[in-house]
Amino acid sequence: MIYCINPQCEQRENLAAAQNCQACGTDLLIGDRYRILKPVRSPNPARPTDIFEVEDLGTGENEWGTVKILKVLKHTHNPDLVRVFKQEARVLIWLAGKGSVPQIEPDGYFPIKLPNNFQKLSCLVMEKITGENLAEFLNKNQQISQKLALDWLQQMTSILQEIHKYHVVHRDIKPSNMMVEANGKLRLIDFGAATEADIDTAPIGSAGYAAPEQIAGKAGVRSDFFALGRTFVHLLTGIQPSHFPVNEKTGKINWRNQAVDIDPLLLDSIDELMEPLPENRPENTQVILEKLKIHEADPLKKGDATSLQ
Repeated sequence: MIYCINPQCEQRENLAAAQNCQACGTDLLIGDRYRILKPVRSPNPARPTDIFEVEDLGTGENEWGTVKILKVLKHTHNPDLVRVFKQEARVLIWLAGKGSVPQIEPDGYFPIKLPNNFQKLSCLVMEKITGENLAEFLNKNQQISQKLALDWLQQMTSILQEIHKYHVVHRDIKPSNMMVEANGKLRLIDFGAATEADIDTAPIGSAGYAAPEQIAGKAGVRSDFFALGRTFVHLLTGIQPSHFPVNEKTGKINWRNQAVDIDPLLLDSIDELMEPLPENRPENTQVILEKLKIHEADPLKKGDATSLQ
């Protein structure tokens, strides 16, 4: 089956050999190159974007038949949504060649106009990453071990180091936006909230993960550290951070008693990532990585490791 891109179409599924949608007449070859195979998530009129799996029928031998991801912005009349959508494309193009994020070609962003309709759509085609996100992983495994936590924390910090080089903050780090491939490699996805660091923006973020300053509308690179810490709270306990009680005096969550068989020094390190005040968190990714090397050499034995600060 081939799927129609038109969000107004009442019957979007078509036979594989069809050239145009049998219900609305829309060309089923998107941008003269892509054919939609199926939705990644059920299309919802309330969402500004649809996400599909597409087959790339480009002319290059390496591209022909490759399955990729197509993200479609339906609400192109909203300049704020268009700006954010273009920013996501721009960030991914900047990070091209970095294997830790979805790969996108320079022409991966393009607009299309639907026939007999004033509506325009903005399209973003990117690499399809195979594996499962860490929210799915948690559903199967409940929580992760200390050894895996150290491995994943090092990988994620290295990914953030690449992103922060461009003075960009992701602003939506959480288990569902982190993919693990079959070889154990982590990939960071969904750059829809990414923006330049330290500028005034509209409040944004996922409840339980977003840093206080980000919720207030100003995110810096240390805001990503806060979300990273909250993510590892979830991974080590199997409990969403928003479900833990908050200490009224310190503003910190009380979570450590739910982390089983984890060295207190690692728990200290994660707490430092989640300090309510950004200036109390590690200064940059290099500080975190240098401390993790100590943990890797002598995995958090008492008296031999230091915290991340």
